[in-house]
Amino acid sequence: MTVTDLLPRIPLTKAQDLATLIDHRRVQTLEKYELSILETHLQSAQVEQSYSDLVLTNMLRGKKVMHLFNQEEFNYLPGNTMVVPPNLKMVIDFPEASDENPTQCVALAIDRLQIIDTVNYLNEHYPKTEAEKWTFGFNQHYFYNDEEVTALIYKLVRIGFGDSQNKDILADFTVKELLLRIMQVQSLHEKEHNVAVLATSNRFAHILHYIKENIAEKISVDDLSAKVYMSKPNFYRAFKQEFGLSPIDYIIKERMRLAKKCLKNSALSITEICFKAGFNNLNYFTRMFRQMEGMTPTDYRVLCIVN
Repeated sequence: MTVTDLLPRIPLTKAQDLATLIDHRRVQTLEKYELSILETHLQSAQVEQSYSDLVLTNMLRGKKVMHLFNQEEFNYLPGNTMVVPPNLKMVIDFPEASDENPTQCVALAIDRLQIIDTVNYLNEHYPKTEAEKWTFGFNQHYFYNDEEVTALIYKLVRIGFGDSQNKDILADFTVKELLLRIMQVQSLHEKEHNVAVLATSNRFAHILHYIKENIAEKISVDDLSAKVYMSKPNFYRAFKQEFGLSPIDYIIKERMRLAKKCLKNSALSITEICFKAGFNNLNYFTRMFRQMEGMTPTDYRVLCIVN
């Protein structure tokens, strides 16, 4: 299943109910959170937007081009998630928006104190095995294409716009789970992007570095746990608590990332890419690729050439 397979079908606002064709907003206010669905039905550019609270946004349909301070523009597409810090100025283009092809985006506003309470709760009751503590990155935007984050946001959409009498309770539990998952993803990104610096001082960063350097080789959880002097069960549990996915899932994810990069090089055959990315069976590689990307490696290559 791919991220886009999780997309909920939120009905579009009827034409006569649109207050504006650019960023029309439908709001559902919960006890502790505010959930909005934003739609744009008109091609436009340089639309400024910011939020006073931290906001999680996720694209449901259409395409935005995001311009953030001191960063290259990037496409914001269905299934993508952004963590938007308070008062971050965003400039947005809607290059393809129309009545027939509107953009639709969900935005979840979370008060900073709610996040701090969740972080404190985790540090008190579920401390990390490392000397580190649970932390949440407030001060810069984060961009993800993560199935679990996406699924939790869409669960909140169903809760917020549903008619359950317990929606505030359900939303509170779901947001806490969502914040936990985002902290795990942030931790993974931080250690991946600083792996050269942290590899000698942080055992998980050391393991991520080892996996990247040996991705084409056979890698076992037994070998990884031995490298950090932990028992296999303790290593497996600690790795999953830190990053939100198992060591094996991370290895497969890294192999898929390398495979997708290699598929853009037409000089490499599919079989060569399979083994270069650490898969020792072409049928298994094709099956896993289809399961994770929703298409075969050959179809992905064709799509890359077309685009």
